[in-house]
Amino acid sequence: DALLAAGRNSIDPQGRMVLHAQPALYTLDGLTGVKKPLGLHADRLGVHIHVVAADGSPVRNLDLCVRSAHLEVKSIIASPVATGLACLSDEERELGVALVEMGAGITNVSLFAGGMLVGLTSIPIGAQDITDDIASAFGTRRQLAERMKCFHGSANASPRDNHDMIPVIPISAEDGAGDAAQITKAQLIGVIRQRLEHQMGEVRTALAKLKFEGPVGRQVVLTGGGAELKGVADYAQQALGRSVRIGRPRGLTALPEAHGGPAFATLAGLAFYAATDPVDLRGLAPQRTTVHRPKGMGMMRKLIQAARANY
Repeated sequence: DALLAAGRNSIDPQGRMVLHAQPALYTLDGLTGVKKPLGLHADRLGVHIHVVAADGSPVRNLDLCVRSAHLEVKSIIASPVATGLACLSDEERELGVALVEMGAGITNVSLFAGGMLVGLTSIPIGAQDITDDIASAFGTRRQLAERMKCFHGSANASPRDNHDMIPVIPISAEDGAGDAAQITKAQLIGVIRQRLEHQMGEVRTALAKLKFEGPVGRQVVLTGGGAELKGVADYAQQALGRSVRIGRPRGLTALPEAHGGPAFATLAGLAFYAATDPVDLRGLAPQRTTVHRPKGMGMMRKLIQAARANY
């Protein structure tokens, strides 16, 4: 506990808010990579601390928003930490895996190895950008563009797509009614793939910066609402040159089928995190030091108090 407390005091967030501060690996007499030092002998014990920090203002605004809804905030968790708990197996986190969260407005790319989160970066591209591209390309409302993406969209093209027609209601039509234009499914998929190409290019660059290569750089897991696009795993596998699967919440058998997809992975992970309550240095109780005063000082203080009271 003394070592962890010293480690907590050594953290310098450089003006940012610390979301997680967890012991990663321990060092025994210069030997690194020790996960559980209990029961081992050493003259010198050290610890590597994994810290996740974020800009304070957005975090405080999120906290204020939730409390304004008359809810209590117990803790704020980084999305990849929660999602990793829900979607990744212990073996995947141990051997090395990249988790790509395809959210609405942002794509998080995180790297797990040795059983822990070891790297994280964000890309300002998300599934909403695909929806906006569809709405702009075919002159329709965002709501209808989202529906086209979900019901007719795909990341993979086929010759049949040139013959499948999709109705498109123009944005000028009132209440979504009016004469609908016709586009081919191939046109829709072309718009989707153009944005996906850009997105996966950024993901590939992010993985390279995180040093996700060699033996540990073989497995990628896609999750988030954007991962529900048809054929996106196959597309990502070709674009990234790695084995790709879709990450869904694991171990929650009571979830309805509609809530068991990748879009709900982070929410399920928050439940896992609350249940497991992993060690976090920020939650350590402050150390208390017992001070022993000489008995003579206590007697002297009593004599002074008696003199003041009588004279």
